[in-house]
Amino acid sequence: MTMNPQKMLATDLDGTFIGDEQAMEQLWREMDDAGILVVFSTGRHLASIEGFYREVGTSRRAAACVAMVGTEIWHLQDDGYECDESWRRKIAVSWDKGRVEAAMADVADIVSQPEEWQSAFKASYYLESAADSQIAEIRAKLAAAGLDVKIVYSSGRFLDLLPSRAGKGAAVRHLADTLSIRSENIVTAGDTGNDLDMMRPELGLRSIVVGNASAELLTWAPAGAYRAAAAFAAGIREGLEHYGWLGSAR
Repeated sequence: MTMNPQKMLATDLDGTFIGDEQAMEQLWREMDDAGILVVFSTGRHLASIEGFYREVGTSRRAAACVAMVGTEIWHLQDDGYECDESWRRKIAVSWDKGRVEAAMADVADIVSQPEEWQSAFKASYYLESAADSQIAEIRAKLAAAGLDVKIVYSSGRFLDLLPSRAGKGAAVRHLADTLSIRSENIVTAGDTGNDLDMMRPELGLRSIVVGNASAELLTWAPAGAYRAAAAFAAGIREGLEHYGWLGSAR
């Protein structure tokens, strides 16, 4: 007997999987029944993800978590989540957070985010309503300092500086390779600009833009991404039905 290949949904949490609890519970139940692996790909840290489980009172758990905007990967084990150390080693190459922070020290209008949202592989700031030209200036400043940094700006406020090898897209790709899941069996879903990284056409993954997506995602999402009419988890479900992963909603 030929086994069906494993399918994996990598979804953002806030504003995508979270937002309509009834639709979320229905979607999660249907994906369990269909054998679809659920992965959270989020800006949250692990403690915040575990707080979400307690808040909604669910015994379900994502099979893995891509956390802190793709700088951490956590695999579900019997007694909790275990950090993917191979991913940490991979993104550590050529990364120097101290030099990144020094280069940003005199950038106007930025404010460091609280320590809770910082990590060894993530320098995070608030930058309100930055123009494209301002982000370009920051990119040029980092490059002039000899720093190869990935810049993620989302929701008109959040500026995250990451190792060039990190990010949601690369982390999802690394996780899929670890689990031997083929590109055609992966769908990503999101609602803001920091989800664009896992919708890049060169990754070869299918994508869903939920109906409540921000203007930045609607503007820059690749043409091949499915744009759902429904919001939040209902939009994910609509996309999975479009891709033939779930049957018509009853």
